[in-house]
Order: sequence, then C-alpha cells, then structure tokens
Amino acid sequence: MQVLPMAEIHVGAGKTMLEALVKSPPVGLCELVWNAFDEDASNVRIWVDTNELGGVDLIHVDDDGNGMNHERAKSAFSTVGDSWKLMPGTKSDGGRPVHGKHGRGRYSAFSLGDSVNWVSTSAAVDGGDLKTIQIEGNRSNLGRFKIENLPRESTSSGTRVVIGAVTTEASTAFDETLALRQRLLTEFALHLDRHPDFQIEFMGTSIEPSAVIASRNTIDLEMPAGVPGQAVLTVIEWTLPNVERRLYLCKPDGTILDEMPPGIQAVGAEFTAYLAWPNFVHEQGLLLEGDIDTPAGKVVQAARSALRNHLANSARKREAETVDKWKSEGVYPYKGEPKNKVEKATRDTFNIVAMATSRTLDESKSHSSKALALSLLKETFENDPEALLPILKQFSKLSTARIDELREILEHTTLAQLISLGKEVGNRIEFINGLNALIFDKITKKQLLERTQLHRILAHETWLFGEEWSLTGDDERLNEVLKKYLSKLGMDVELAGETPVLREDGSIAIPDLVLGRQLETRANHFSHLVVELKRPSHKLKDDDVVQIRSYASAITNDERFDQPNSSWEFWLIGNETSEAVNEQRTQQHLPFGVVQHSAKYRIIVRTWAEVLGDAEHRLKFVQKSLQYESGRDSGLATMRTKYADYLPAETLAAVAEASDIEITAGSTTRVEK
Repeated sequence: MQVLPMAEIHVGAGKTMLEALVKSPPVGLCELVWNAFDEDASNVRIWVDTNELGGVDLIHVDDDGNGMNHERAKSAFSTVGDSWKLMPGTKSDGGRPVHGKHGRGRYSAFSLGDSVNWVSTSAAVDGGDLKTIQIEGNRSNLGRFKIENLPRESTSSGTRVVIGAVTTEASTAFDETLALRQRLLTEFALHLDRHPDFQIEFMGTSIEPSAVIASRNTIDLEMPAGVPGQAVLTVIEWTLPNVERRLYLCKPDGTILDEMPPGIQAVGAEFTAYLAWPNFVHEQGLLLEGDIDTPAGKVVQAARSALRNHLANSARKREAETVDKWKSEGVYPYKGEPKNKVEKATRDTFNIVAMATSRTLDESKSHSSKALALSLLKETFENDPEALLPILKQFSKLSTARIDELREILEHTTLAQLISLGKEVGNRIEFINGLNALIFDKITKKQLLERTQLHRILAHETWLFGEEWSLTGDDERLNEVLKKYLSKLGMDVELAGETPVLREDGSIAIPDLVLGRQLETRANHFSHLVVELKRPSHKLKDDDVVQIRSYASAITNDERFDQPNSSWEFWLIGNETSEAVNEQRTQQHLPFGVVQHSAKYRIIVRTWAEVLGDAEHRLKFVQKSLQYESGRDSGLATMRTKYADYLPAETLAAVAEASDIEITAGSTTRVEK
C-alpha cells in the first residue's frame, strides 16, 4: 500500500481575502461543529485545557464523523471558493443536508487561536484500513498548510481539532461560557431537533434546546407579489435571558446559509427566528440589509413583519398571564381599574417595563420581596423615570442591548408621551387649585398675608406666566442687572433665589419678589420676562406702576441689555388693584392689562385671579381630553407635599385644616368627616 509523504499545500488566494474569512470566536466554533455535522458525526465534544492560572491553553473540538483521508484533505485545503458540498442538493454520505459550500469554514477556526491542528482518522480512498493524518495551519501564513501521516490513533473514524495560541477574544468567551452555549443552542436548535442522531457536548454538558424552549411556532408567510416559492418562518422563544437575537436564512431543509439582525423591537422577548426559502444563496445576509426591491429582500421584509406581529401577540398574552399571576399573588402595585386615559396609559407602559424584568422578579421565592420590588419599580417609573433604566440594569441583570431597546421604546411610545403629558398637566392643575386656595381661602390667606414663602414657590412654576417660560431657569447676567436696580422698586424688595433679607432685629423681612427669565425665541434674539410679585395684602396703586416703569427703563437701558435683539415684558402682580390702576389697565389703544408699550418694553399689571384663570384655561382642553379630575382638597394636599420646605408651620397647619388632612410625624392622612 502506498505511503504518502508529508505534503505542503499552498492555497491559491491572497492574504487579504483569507484574513477576511477569519470570523469571531462564536462563529469559528460553530463552523467547526458544522463541519462535524457535514461529516455525519453523531457526537461533537468541545472542551479546553487550562493552565495553572485558569487561563485557556488549548481548545478541543472532537467528533466521531467520517474524518478526512490524505487525498481529500489535500484537495479541500488547497482551494477556497470550491467544495464538494457546492452542488445543489448535495448530501453527506449519511444523507444529511450539508452546511458549507465554499471551503471557508476551516479559516474560522483561526478566530479561536493562531495555531490550528486537525488530526483526522478516515478510511483510505481505496476503502482500505483506517489511517490518521494531521493538518497543521498557522494564522501567520493562512495560505500554507502541512499534511502528514501519523500512526493510526483510533479504531473508528473522526476528527480532533486542537487550537493553540488562543486569542484574547476566545479566551474571554471561554471564561464566561454562557454566550457561547447560547450561540450553539440557537444555531443548532432546528438541526438537533430534526436529527436525533446528532449531539453536541459543550464543556461537559449536552446542548439540549428542548429543555429551554418556551415556545416554537411555524408561520407560512404571505408571499409578496411576483416572488416565487414559499417562505416559512420558524420562531423559537426561549426561557433563557439575554439571548442574542438572530434571523437565520435557511434552505427548506433547515440548512443555515447566513444570518442577519432581526431588525425589530420586542421588549422582554428572547427569541431566534429561522427563515427558510428555496432561493436564498450562501452568505447573502449582509446584502439584504435595507433591501426592499429584490425577491430575497422582499421575503426578509415579509418575515420581519410576520415576526413583529407574532411577538407582539405573544407579548400581549404573556403580559396578561403574568399580570394576572401577580394580581392573584397580591404583589401587583396597582389596585382596581384605571379611572382615566392617563392611568390606563401609565399601567400599560409600566407593564412593558415590568415585563422586561419579569424573569428576575419571578426568581424571587418570597411574595413580600416581589411585592416590594414591583412597588419600588412603580415609584421610580412614575416619579423619577431618569433613574429607572440604570436601576433596571443593576436589578434585573438585563444586557445593555435590552436596556437600550427599552429606552428607545419608552422614548418613542405614545403611551410614554401620554403619561408624561398627563403627569405634567395633572401636577399643574393640582398646583393651580392649591394656589387658589392658599391665596383666596380665608383660613390659609390669613397665614399667607404675613409670609413670603409663596413668592419663593412661584420661582419654580414660571409656566404660570406663559407656556414659553416653562423651561427657563435663572440667568446669571440678567440677575446681576435685576439686582443692580432693585432700589428703584423701594427698600423692601428681594430677588428670587437670594438669601432672605433680615431686619436689624434678626427677623426675616417680608419683601416683594422680583423674578427674571430669559428666552431665546429665535437665532440670537432674546425675550425677557421680569415679574414683580407684591405682598398679598397690598393693593396695587399708581406708585407701584411708577416704580416698575422706572425699573423697566433702567434695566432696558443698561449697557448689557440695550440691544436691538432684545424684547422685554415687566409684570406687576397683586391680589387687588386700585381704581386708578384699573383705568390704566383698560386703555383703548392697548390690550387689557398693558399700562405701557414702548419700543423697548411692555408693562403689564395683572391680578392673581387673572393669572391663575388664564393658566387654568390653557390646561382645560388637555384636562378634559385626559379626563383628569382635581379639586381644592387634592390641590392643597399637593401644595403641602411639594412645597413643605417653603411653607411655614402655621400655613401647613392651615392647609391641613382647610383640606381635612391630618398631619402626623412626616405623614399625611385624609380624614373622613
């Protein structure tokens, strides 16, 4: 029998092309398993040798397939772009549909390590005794392989792949094996199901997709017009967390040709999709990204649409079952039915967030722990949404990709926008009702007549003076100028945000308050609002108008603001106005309330009733649409909760008395009378 000497094979392809065939470690590992499947292996075993420090020294992939003899190895390793598997309908000796087509899979092994040896035992070409050969390759020269005969090492056929000089990426992947295991699970799920004679063992444990499949559904796609053949979408949902989502492109027999991102959002869904169509070609996935014109591109678009609908229906069913379960356990944080659109939208969006964490929540064996977690999630969701996603990432162990997906959905969903709008409108309505009560109710007004804290509250609620001022804050340059000319308004005036003014005896003075805001209305053009809030007990008189006119003139002529690109409004606000001031507010040539309109500024005198009435009117349409209900008592309660730090004890007590609220050691309780 002829003994073949060691041979050196040179591949007829350039270095750049060969380097492009070296993929990521997970792809390389899967390619070695596919090679074993194509050689009719029944068992594939993946394991590693580690050094004293626990690092990976060698990676082993062993199979009991047909193996390679010297002649076949020489033919296979000498070419790229050609393979015995290339002919349509080609099957292995055992009748399996083959995976590879271009002889490129072996190069993926170099993603795992720089040194790769194949030791294969197979029958000779003439069908004689089994022989063992070794093929050696190195990343430093991908165009050269050495093949030599070895003493027969087994009484059965098979191939051992030994990978050394392990890459950093591969070492990291094997340090945390979950991602590699999930990759093998998802890629070989259909084949392990269809071929019970094929088994994969990874790091001592069998890969068994059936043990972690939550559901498996097959969908016959409605084919786009003019596209031949029938496409079938198989969707597997997993019980595993953080599965890397893929859409595999397959032949009808299940052979995977390529993969691509699913291209859809599905919060809480852990899935893999397999799209089978007879006209897909090998490694077509990258070309189909964004393609909506070719037949293959249209098939992918149809599959994504079907996948999106399927997962949405699955999510609705899973959400209903989970929420019902939480309700039956008494841990769901919302009670009763939603009272309006805002409450319904809030619950719907909360459910999206909670479902993203449901796997982690349901791992808790304690009902009290689960109830606490859901309650804290609800509080964060409603009151501090910016902190929600970082907390979720830490609490639920969701991957960065899942957190980003949830963030994008919450940012763009109309439910989230409705919640945000509803909460903002609700807060404003409650504030108006509370402020009305504080200013005009006899019980609270008596206390506020001697306090300035109300003025400080308004510095945080500038939307009262117009929606355009709702997002403005203090402007340092403007504040400097406002402060410079405060004396023109009298001796007892304070700028919002300043330290309280003290009298000589150390008591706090009760000044008027000046509030300033700057807004860029268009490129390099600024509007300014300056509001003087008089004491509630003070009736606005001619002298007050003269003072604010002097203040307005001084500020608008200051060198820092005497610019043609600036416009100014000065508001004077009090509870009541004198007859003389009312006459100025009703001049025929000026809008109501405007007492002066010059080239540089307008002066407007308004009462609190008018300011609150206008603000309430602006909110009325949205309030009606959202079916938001609010009243005097709830408004007072909101005022007490939100601005307890600003309101003195006497006022808080008055608020409690006016709104039937019982105050006890840091808590608020409504008393039924």
